[in-house]
Amino acid sequence: MDLKKTEGFSSVRELALTTLYYISGSIFGPLILFLGLGYILDKIFQTRPTMFLIGFFVAFVTSNVLLFKKVSEVNKLIGSYKSAEKKEDEKSSSLTKTETEN
Repeated sequence: MDLKKTEGFSSVRELALTTLYYISGSIFGPLILFLGLGYILDKIFQTRPTMFLIGFFVAFVTSNVLLFKKVSEVNKLIGSYKSAEKKEDEKSSSLTKTETEN
């Protein structure tokens, strides 16, 4: 996620909804996929809860990996905002110093 991507959003509400959709998809997508696959494999191999539980575990791990990647991107974005604000503050303070010296 970079600053150019966030500039495309018209409001904070749109950014929040996009984030909500991503989080929902990264949780429910793997859950539905791997639980469904586990259920089908249980029916085929007659191993009632085993494949279903393995599917749940794989879905849990997959969801956590997807969310961890997104949190890392957001942290980088926040860091870039902080560095941009710091540079802006330094520019404004240097401008005020030169104005007071003149």
